[in-house]
Amino acid sequence: MLKTIEQRVLKFIDYNHLIEKGEKLLVAFSGGADSVFLLQFLFKYKRRLGINLAAFHLNHKLRGSDADKDAKFCKDYCSKKKIEFESTSRNVKLLAKKQKKSVEEAARELRYSELKKTAEKLKADKIATAHNSSDNAETVLLNFTKGAGLKGSTGIPVHRENIIRPILCLTSDEIRSYLKSNNISYRIDKSNISVDFERNYLRKEIIPKLKNKLNPKLEEKIANTSRILKDVSEFIDKEVTRFAQTTVEYAGLKIKIDLKKLAENDSIINSIFFRTFLEKYFKIELSYDNIQTLLQLIFYQTGKEIHLKGNVTGFRERDSIVFQRTRGRINKETKKQINVGQTINICGKLISIEPVRIKDLKFNRDRMVEYISGDSIKGSFEIRRWKSGDKFNPIGMKGTKKISDFLSDEKISSSEKKENLVLTNLGKIVWVVGLRIDDKFKVTSGTKKVLQLTVRES
Repeated sequence: MLKTIEQRVLKFIDYNHLIEKGEKLLVAFSGGADSVFLLQFLFKYKRRLGINLAAFHLNHKLRGSDADKDAKFCKDYCSKKKIEFESTSRNVKLLAKKQKKSVEEAARELRYSELKKTAEKLKADKIATAHNSSDNAETVLLNFTKGAGLKGSTGIPVHRENIIRPILCLTSDEIRSYLKSNNISYRIDKSNISVDFERNYLRKEIIPKLKNKLNPKLEEKIANTSRILKDVSEFIDKEVTRFAQTTVEYAGLKIKIDLKKLAENDSIINSIFFRTFLEKYFKIELSYDNIQTLLQLIFYQTGKEIHLKGNVTGFRERDSIVFQRTRGRINKETKKQINVGQTINICGKLISIEPVRIKDLKFNRDRMVEYISGDSIKGSFEIRRWKSGDKFNPIGMKGTKKISDFLSDEKISSSEKKENLVLTNLGKIVWVVGLRIDDKFKVTSGTKKVLQLTVRES
């Protein structure tokens, strides 16, 4: 049985192409059963997999001396096996209070943030977490009870960006049985015993009853269903992306959806499109009533307006439906300094400037991401509201153009014009944010230093 478990994990890794030879993996190491199994397994098969290992432990400061003992356990474990080890301590309860989030949510966000920073520090190619099939079943059931829809029913992804989950094919019972048979010790988090937390309630009360009364292979069946729904979800995403390419126009921080194209569709297709595209673009959840109102908006008269979550407004124009996130007016004196490598929040927008390797350039139609030559850039940048008399040379055009005329050409309404920002360097306009860069800063074949400019909703 023990060998079978190991072989299943190896096959799972190979089938999903999770690990490539020569990679360095950073393991999220809590000291609990699942992470101990994962680190133990990867250490045992590191030659077969052709990998280097490192581990990271985050002390959440939630369980007093027990948390400190967890940290010591992890450090000693890695020291004994000569595994590169990093750790840090953060007061998650205080952080959650400041961010006005639940402790669980704050802990999760902090964990992934610290993992990514540590991976960069140690030059790790991928981050491996110890999520298992039982975790996946809990996630699916929890999402289902909260009406999360199709996305929530796809469960925990096997991989996302540089994060992999190599033991998602095993249940928690299988993992603990393996550790017990091999006399491998691990730490027990007593907070996992309490049924006060939603996930623990599912784990201790609901799932055992479902397995006992309905299906002893519940985790396996849920995993199979999740994979099917994941395929369906990916198919929908691809179709929505394809449809959006000919239907959606990106104009600054707002989008316009072609009414003619929508009118040609069945209402079911449009409802799927609205839910999938708007939720992804604006990071909001749409209710059934929201979708029905959006479908009606297609046939309403020009000028009709609706309001969604997250201050997102949709209004009917003659040939399109326009969506944007409403914000307060920008103060006339608004301006901020920003340096390369920084991200700042200004007027409801997150703007960042990052160096990028020339070989990593990926030009596309997304106006929220631009690339400029950094060869002539000196000192810091400034972001401010455009003002009367501002001129720049829009890329692809000869000669200069007033910002006011450029915004009119872009069909930016009078009320919205006042809210447009510009990025400058040494007083010269580099970027009309979200719209166009100046031709003088374009990337050419002779460019030696490239900077990526990004703007997103905060």
